[in-house]
Amino acid sequence: MVTSQHEAAHRIFHERPELLTSVFRLLDVTVPERASIEVLSADVTEIRPLERRVDCVLRLRPCNGRRSFLLAIETQGRRDEDKERSWAYYQAFLQAKYREEEVLLLVLCKDQATARWASGPFAFGFGGWTALKLTPLVLG
Repeated sequence: MVTSQHEAAHRIFHERPELLTSVFRLLDVTVPERASIEVLSADVTEIRPLERRVDCVLRLRPCNGRRSFLLAIETQGRRDEDKERSWAYYQAFLQAKYREEEVLLLVLCKDQATARWASGPFAFGFGGWTALKLTPLVLG
């Protein structure tokens, strides 16, 4: 449930974006001293059909009573910079959808060069700050 305290915690930056300068300084994140700030829609709902399909998703249930987990499998024939973000999306989506189960991403590569690239790690963030890091399991 949304509360006024919840809204106030982030809405202050809508009204006073200059406060971000102090916030970034406290967090030791380097940003340009002069920048324009534009408020964008916070809605992350996809409004148009967008196909996102993992090559294969399996649920593994160990017989020894350990927790089950998901294995997302992707086949990769060559280096493709767009895949880094797609794989991060798949990992995050499956983790959110199947909350009780951990998710592993396995990338099957046709050659060693592709396998070296696909091994990552792929870091997403800004200015040296890593907000998300993806390190797939890779065979190649």
